[in-house]
Amino acid sequence: MKKRSSLVLVLLALLGPGGVAACGSADSGSSGDGYVLGAALPLSGAAASFGTAYQRGIDGCVNLVNERHDLPKPVTVKYVDTGAGETSKGIAAFTQLTTVDHATTVFSAYSSITTALAPLAQRTRVPVLNGGSLSPSLANQPWVWNTVPFLSSELSASVPYVKERMPDRKKAMLIYQDDVVGKDAVGLVRQAWEGDGRTLDTLPVAVQLASFSAQVDKVKAQDPDVIFLVHSGDPQAVLIQQLRSAGVTAQIVGASPFPTPAVLKLKEAEGSLFTLQAVDFSAKDPTTTGFLRLTGAKPGEGAIVGEADYCNGVLMWAQAAKRLVAEGKDVTGANLNDKFGSQGRIDAVGGTLELLPDHTLKSPIAINQVKDGAFTTVATVPAAG
Repeated sequence: MKKRSSLVLVLLALLGPGGVAACGSADSGSSGDGYVLGAALPLSGAAASFGTAYQRGIDGCVNLVNERHDLPKPVTVKYVDTGAGETSKGIAAFTQLTTVDHATTVFSAYSSITTALAPLAQRTRVPVLNGGSLSPSLANQPWVWNTVPFLSSELSASVPYVKERMPDRKKAMLIYQDDVVGKDAVGLVRQAWEGDGRTLDTLPVAVQLASFSAQVDKVKAQDPDVIFLVHSGDPQAVLIQQLRSAGVTAQIVGASPFPTPAVLKLKEAEGSLFTLQAVDFSAKDPTTTGFLRLTGAKPGEGAIVGEADYCNGVLMWAQAAKRLVAEGKDVTGANLNDKFGSQGRIDAVGGTLELLPDHTLKSPIAINQVKDGAFTTVATVPAAG
């Protein structure tokens, strides 16, 4: 009896606190018969239209990877909803995905959440792939990898564009969501805009705000020529409607979170400008055509670039996993993180993408204009460097 009890205790100690379910999964990077990816995304709340678009991008390219049979086991994705960018929900989602679902990598959105996950990723040795967070502070994070250009790249394209093409517009206002990336925008716009008689006023907007009467009154009182808008989610549509209804005629210049379906369909949004990563969706390579086929995305509509950014994260993961398998190594978070750092380039939607040593993406920026419920590119600014 004592020998049997001792044997049970030894087995339990070997299995660890996760018990039988944890055995093999944490070491091999697979759960049951497949590799597991995790995604902590805003699938409800103000940014749900983006979260569901990101999910389409992930699912589409997971299907593409599985179609190609590049890996000995299929890839599956576990999703956890983070709501309207609440940091506590993001942390809880990451914990569930890494400890319960044994995800080898976790996709994230919202700069506030991704920033909070960076130290957790390092502690758990599970990397984070970011396809939607825009804060420049996410560069050089050892366990965070970014497949989206940051807000600094977008504003470095849009602000000079306005200065050059609209030289008579001197009075600008920055309306920004009062979060990590919104606060980043203040210094970036101010540095790029001011001078030669140009002025800038700033107006923070609470993340959860859904009506903007007081803010619109302030904008109307300032009477700007240009409004730089750094905001996310469907509430932007309400803000634009209220601005136009109040008689504000300033040129609106948004960032990549601008083209939600709710915004694009507004007649009040007609003529607005916004920036996005430049992606050649007309490319005929198997990756680009496969992405369009499996996601149903159409160029010029909605959050297609965001879908592509998250798809590219899947492709980045799959390329690293394939190399690990070829080398006879386990597909674990730590091994993947090492491989991400040595990839350099990935086969991506629209062509090859260059991954820089600071864990960011080198990409040109497209300046787009809203027209008839969709958008067209009016200028492309080459990638810096």
